[in-house]
Amino acid sequence: MLMTWTYLVAACVPIALILLVTPYRRVPGTSIYIAMLALSAVLSFASLMQYVMPELQTKVLWRNISQISVFIYPVLSLFLALAHSGHERLVRIRPIIYASLVPIAAILLIFTNDYHHLMRASVRIGADGMLDIERTALSSMFISYSSASQVLGIAVLFRTWLTAAGTDRRRLLGLIGAVLIPLVSINVRLANPALAQGIIGALVFSTFPACLLIFWSFYRYQVLHVVPIARNKLFEIMKDGIVVLDTRQRVMDHNASASRLIAKAGGTPGGDWRGLLLGQLIPDADAWSEAHERRIESEVRLRFRRPGSEDIWLEVNVTPLVSGRGDFYGTLSVISDISESKKVEKDLRRRAAIDGLTGLYNRTGFIERAQRHLTLCAENDRPYSLLIMDLDLFKGINDRFGHQNGDLALQTFAEAAQSAVDGNAMFGRIGGEEFAVAVPGAGAKEAEQIAERIRAAVMAAEVHADDGRQIRLTVSIGGASTELKPMNGDNLFQLLYGEADRCLYQAKKDGRNRVVFHPND
Repeated sequence: MLMTWTYLVAACVPIALILLVTPYRRVPGTSIYIAMLALSAVLSFASLMQYVMPELQTKVLWRNISQISVFIYPVLSLFLALAHSGHERLVRIRPIIYASLVPIAAILLIFTNDYHHLMRASVRIGADGMLDIERTALSSMFISYSSASQVLGIAVLFRTWLTAAGTDRRRLLGLIGAVLIPLVSINVRLANPALAQGIIGALVFSTFPACLLIFWSFYRYQVLHVVPIARNKLFEIMKDGIVVLDTRQRVMDHNASASRLIAKAGGTPGGDWRGLLLGQLIPDADAWSEAHERRIESEVRLRFRRPGSEDIWLEVNVTPLVSGRGDFYGTLSVISDISESKKVEKDLRRRAAIDGLTGLYNRTGFIERAQRHLTLCAENDRPYSLLIMDLDLFKGINDRFGHQNGDLALQTFAEAAQSAVDGNAMFGRIGGEEFAVAVPGAGAKEAEQIAERIRAAVMAAEVHADDGRQIRLTVSIGGASTELKPMNGDNLFQLLYGEADRCLYQAKKDGRNRVVFHPND
């Protein structure tokens, strides 16, 4: 009866350890350890059944089942050693399968031994109720392979132990002992089977003590806890937001930064979002939802407008969570606030298109936008007019009053010209003292009236030099309109610009301070 309970305890304790360790299965090597615990439980339970069953054939069946653990366990102990000695990259399914091919062959031969007797020469029931096995040379070779796996695992751990320090050194020493115990016990058992009999033999000459020692090493030196604690701490202190979605786009987890960023964008205030759908979490997140459904790594940028305030921009990097078998479990989204960088980007674009002195569009900025409006007007069959202006005798102003006062004259001119027209007109400084005004939707007559208002406003503007002298300003303006001279082709803006420039030349030739607006040279 006591023997039965001994085997039962040795079978149940590894199962309890599996339940304790499973939450930490992502810690390197823990999945291997869970498999070793399962094999240990199988070995003890199969030994129990071999002990209590009276018939020889039934005992042989359970003995065969126990051999699964005997041959596979050493291979897993080797990969556990690799996982805890800095060789995690080798701990993969394929290498484990390759290393297990020899033990699998041994197990198949054991289960079919009645047909060929390659593994066992004879089998009988011993005085203790367990089977006495006479092994063949082939069986011993297979056992030698298992022992070699354990020796290699010990060598790998020992080499790492030599360069380790502190608690890591003591942890490795515990693992070396855990791999060494089954190796020693099986060889002692082979040399003297009588030692493996009884309660002590049932406990010592099994994988049970090794599994307990591994667990003690993990628990004593926080192997199972330090990684999850570190990951959880990183998860919480990250500046970027983290949101985990399942296949149905329900929130499974999130951190505090995600709560802050999404609330800032007008989404659901911080709290426990688990179970909420993405669409309930944040408005206008269609691009995020589509990236989730694509099931590939994606980057989306979401813009959230806030009346009376700066827009909020969020960058969401979506990574699919896919198992090794290809099963899709959901997505991990990393959220970054890029509002400031977008603001800087917008400011840089504005500065690249704006003239620093007058605040008007520069040549590049003006032409780009003027061409865009011209295309829209052409598509909608609306007129479009262009004015080219040149501040008269500006070189004389610079020479007489100095460049600083010349800059003041340009600024005053720009302000006066803008004050003379409505908001539909678009101004630009083409270069030096040359300016341009694009008027989408304006015909020739309206554009000419605008030009005259600009000319009058410039004449009326007062500019005083540093020494108090007054600087008088006048402007020559040339204009062109698609209404007066229909134009076609891809270079429509260049044609219109050329026509207005010729009119400007004519205005200056005719005495300056005038508007020339006609369809011919």
